[in-house]
Amino acid sequence: MANEAIRKLQEFLLTHPTERDLKSWMAKLSPAQYVECALYLVRQGPTSFIQVLSMEHAFKNPDQLSDEDLFAQLGHALDDSTMIVDGKICPVNPRENPEPSSRFASLYNEAVRRGFQKDDIGFSMQPYLREAAKLDQFDDPDWKRFEKLVARIHLALCRDAEVKWSEKLVDASGAERQIDVTIRTRTGPHEVLGVVQCKFEKRPVSISEVEAFVSAKRDLNAGLAIMVSRSGYQSGAEAKGKLHDIRLWTLQEAEHVAWRDEMRVFRLRYPMFNEITFSPNIPADAFPHSGSEIDFRFVIIAQGEQRTTLLDVLSQMIHNVAERCLPLPCWFDVNFPGGTLSLLGKDFPLEKVEIHFTRFIEIEQRKQMRIPIGSSYSFKPNTGEGLSIAERDLPPLNPK
Repeated sequence: MANEAIRKLQEFLLTHPTERDLKSWMAKLSPAQYVECALYLVRQGPTSFIQVLSMEHAFKNPDQLSDEDLFAQLGHALDDSTMIVDGKICPVNPRENPEPSSRFASLYNEAVRRGFQKDDIGFSMQPYLREAAKLDQFDDPDWKRFEKLVARIHLALCRDAEVKWSEKLVDASGAERQIDVTIRTRTGPHEVLGVVQCKFEKRPVSISEVEAFVSAKRDLNAGLAIMVSRSGYQSGAEAKGKLHDIRLWTLQEAEHVAWRDEMRVFRLRYPMFNEITFSPNIPADAFPHSGSEIDFRFVIIAQGEQRTTLLDVLSQMIHNVAERCLPLPCWFDVNFPGGTLSLLGKDFPLEKVEIHFTRFIEIEQRKQMRIPIGSSYSFKPNTGEGLSIAERDLPPLNPK
């Protein structure tokens, strides 16, 4: 289940807010909620290009980056696009400083062109966002992140289970016990309680700590008890756990990006034009009779020493309109001061080409790509067996 902030965001989105209304709504969130909701929005909906406000400040030649380098640059660009104001994470005003948002948008659009979807992009940026000092102060303490992670892993393993973290239970003596993670499943008509205790200390867990957990299991009548430690266990602790059927596990967290090979079919939406005009106008008698076609590959535009084809100009204009996400319909122009246009063996003066874009077309592509799956986590019980699960496959937790 989504947490409270995500639930409220989902309800707000049902009102179809404008972009200004959405930004105003998010500005009222706490820093931690702001980050969570922002990542949620990134992962939702169809993947499309986002607007580059200033091509002058766009990242140069992003197509030459490897996938790993592209996502590293994306993470750093997103970090540069935010600032801390009165204890809140806020976007840098693009009107005052268009460089960070333009750099991020151009990198994001390159990821879209490669076929990556929003959730791919969101997860792949996370390792680099974790390096951002400005975001560290809004993270949960490490011990709380550790508890949440353990609960999410168990929820992923027991999809039909009810999993909660940091729950208070009353034992058989009437004493209240704080349990890091609880797991409730059913065997026929009977509910089975599982309890998990998380040990984030840098030292191995001692035998006395395991004995205390044995007591908690007994007094809560728990059918399953698991202790998870970051730093392992003392030898006596392991023997005590085995004697009382306490599962002792260690947790290893890999903070690097994991990848998997996948065949992806994806669609890109590009603007399409319906009219081309030249300035100054090309005489009407220069064009062939009705019914004849002009091959844009052989219409040459020259400007000094530089020569290009009308087809290349059109391709670049389609690319620019898509990347800038200009609303349709719109006119887009390219200037060629002092240029000439060669059409069917005749040369004409040319200063500007204008194209009228009216609609979108979808282009379907299929290719093999390496899909980022975010961090991966491994449980390793003392028996030597292991279980690995990807972060993106872990369901979110309800913090209540």
